[in-house]
Amino acid sequence: MKKEDGFPGQISFVIPNRILALVRDNPLIADLYITDIGYYPQARHHYRERPSGSTQFILIYCVEGQGEIRLNETTHMISADQFFIIPAGMSHAYHSDEQNPWSIYWIHFSGLKSGNYSRFAGQPLAIERGKTSRISYRVDLFSEIFRNLDRGFSIETLEYINLCLPHLLSSFTHLSQFRLIKESGEKDPVAQSINFMLEQLTKKLKLEEIAAETGLSASYFSRLFVNRTGHSPIDYFIQLKIQRACRLLDNSKWMIADVAREMGFDDQFYFSRVFRKVMGMTPGEYRKRGV
Repeated sequence: MKKEDGFPGQISFVIPNRILALVRDNPLIADLYITDIGYYPQARHHYRERPSGSTQFILIYCVEGQGEIRLNETTHMISADQFFIIPAGMSHAYHSDEQNPWSIYWIHFSGLKSGNYSRFAGQPLAIERGKTSRISYRVDLFSEIFRNLDRGFSIETLEYINLCLPHLLSSFTHLSQFRLIKESGEKDPVAQSINFMLEQLTKKLKLEEIAAETGLSASYFSRLFVNRTGHSPIDYFIQLKIQRACRLLDNSKWMIADVAREMGFDDQFYFSRVFRKVMGMTPGEYRKRGV
């Protein structure tokens, strides 16, 4: 027995094509938008097959039970606290486990930015539960979108739910950042090192000093930091210094030389060169800019 939908307690919304035409004409939300969204609880016999793929990306979030997703010729098991993104245009099929049927939240999404989610697609990704996991908050985001769609497809509703979409997707794809509000950072070497940098902005630091704060070797810490942030530790430290310098330029009448000294630069001209490299303008130009 196979079923595409029709499960007790299910929630689903399919945005009509005529409404999607309005979305695609709306510059505020046209680059990333929902076409279908829903929740299937204990979806026994749930099955879908699309030999030619879908025109949208599909996110499946399993909160209970398990199932299988076949992408081209590769089959993946997906179980509770995992999600899977199926790329647009790729042959696929998925089904709920017969003995332990899944409960899933799902989204079909499209738009010019949707292709950027390809790097998260094609494999099950885990969402570990813990004190910082914010599982209920993510589920509340789905519920918020559902409640708004219950009220119809007004322009305001379409804008709101699709402005929520990037935040909802990032709650899957950027777990560390999503959980940061509940993390102390004490056991995360990257967060720990950034906290240390913030405490030392008026000083000069070497890579070895920052790494020592985490208990890691300089080389391993540096690779870890670059992989997580996209910047070397020293470049990141300099960015933090310049960010603080901008605040001083905005909120005080200090001379530029005083700001430079406060941020640990002995040479005002070197400070100006670094500032220009980071901000694309000199400190003087920054202070004179229009808000």
